[in-house]
Amino acid sequence: MPLIESLSGIRGIWGADLNEAIAAKYASAYLSFLSKRIGKGLTLAIGMDTRPSGHLLKNAITEALDCNFIDVGMAPTPAIELAVRESGADGGIIMTASHNEPAYNGLKFLRKDGAVLSENDMQQVIGICGKIKGLRIRKSRLSKISDKSSELSGKYGKFVLDFIGKGSIEKIKKSNIKIVLDPNGGAGIAAKEILQKLGADIAGVNMEPGVFGRKVEPDEDSLFYLSNIIRESKADFAVGLDCDADRAEMILPDGSIVSGHYILALVSKYILSSNDKNYYNNKNIKNNEYNNKIVVVNDATSNVVREVVESLNGRIIETGVGEINVVDEMLRQDAVLGGEGSSAGAIIPPSRCRDGILTTACVLALIANEGKSLSSIIKEMPKYYTLKRKLAFNRKNHDSMIDGIKKYYTKNNFKIRSLSDSIKVAAGRNSFVWFRASKTESGVFRVIADSDNKSTAESLMEDAIKVVSNAGKS
Repeated sequence: MPLIESLSGIRGIWGADLNEAIAAKYASAYLSFLSKRIGKGLTLAIGMDTRPSGHLLKNAITEALDCNFIDVGMAPTPAIELAVRESGADGGIIMTASHNEPAYNGLKFLRKDGAVLSENDMQQVIGICGKIKGLRIRKSRLSKISDKSSELSGKYGKFVLDFIGKGSIEKIKKSNIKIVLDPNGGAGIAAKEILQKLGADIAGVNMEPGVFGRKVEPDEDSLFYLSNIIRESKADFAVGLDCDADRAEMILPDGSIVSGHYILALVSKYILSSNDKNYYNNKNIKNNEYNNKIVVVNDATSNVVREVVESLNGRIIETGVGEINVVDEMLRQDAVLGGEGSSAGAIIPPSRCRDGILTTACVLALIANEGKSLSSIIKEMPKYYTLKRKLAFNRKNHDSMIDGIKKYYTKNNFKIRSLSDSIKVAAGRNSFVWFRASKTESGVFRVIADSDNKSTAESLMEDAIKVVSNAGKS
């Protein structure tokens, strides 16, 4: 599998697609990109998840670049992004492969506000990298490294606590909520102390850094075993994090997983209906006004989020897939929340990325405020059925496939909308089918069908698979 270059940075198998020299080359291209915009004498925040190869990557980068570094150490991605903002750094580098297995690693390159680079900026970095010849890792560092890991870790914990606010924290403490936390040896280990300070009772599993007890990607299959631990520990639900803790998947006592779309809907409900003195109250949001009650989602997000947001007098704005697309639209709209339903983690300002720990904190606060179980709150929400499929395809046929899909649905009088590189076909107000070639998995074409009617969702998916198959042959 070749090295993957995408909006999220670069990612590959350590020792095969990615090594010290390749990492140093991309990091040098990134520094060159920043230097052209900002100037010399730059300071970068640098941090990693718990993969064993992270230290080798960090050494290679800090030895190759002539700049100042603020070392955040092992930390969740949202904490590293916060460190960029808090420290006044000119940018940052995160060494993580997120939900990929331990054999992988990668680099995320950050802007001054902590967000990942835009697609255009990332393409510039890739272009600069392609022109670098014969880069060698220096044997002695020219860079200056300041270890700020303890200080910045404390600031991230305080950020989460301050956001939730004293009112909700008191309610969480009185609610006696107990959850099972499974960070799987990843950077989300930091969540245990933070969630305990919120007032939750935490039963931790897989808490040793760098020891991966299950598949890294948290999903229904890898987290199903937690249902037994929920029952044995008499917990309310379980949370499974990926390696850099930007995603939080939730498992109910019956073993069912809470869809990322519903998690985003839950956080929307908490934020848009909250009366606590948190970040959003400081912006004077009023429940009966649209002012700032904007939630930005990608166009593959289930309509359950739209229904919940609109029921609270909010408004949904859609953008193309990709975290940075959502983040930039949030900034343009001064939105209170954003996210991609396919990834279980909300983007909550001033954060510039998904945050699995803060997402979990918001769900705990919602449970405490509502005085109901997580299962009960979900049952009261509109019921939507979201089906996902990954189809193999030849990337050489991509353009002809897209043309074939558009022609079929246009011919059958469906309303089609394209955002960035996706196709969304509306089948009534509450149903759609969505198509897009994966940017992170080679040769994978993604299809999503969403509807408030199960048979409609199944029919849309069945038809979509046939359409993709026929389009790929044309």
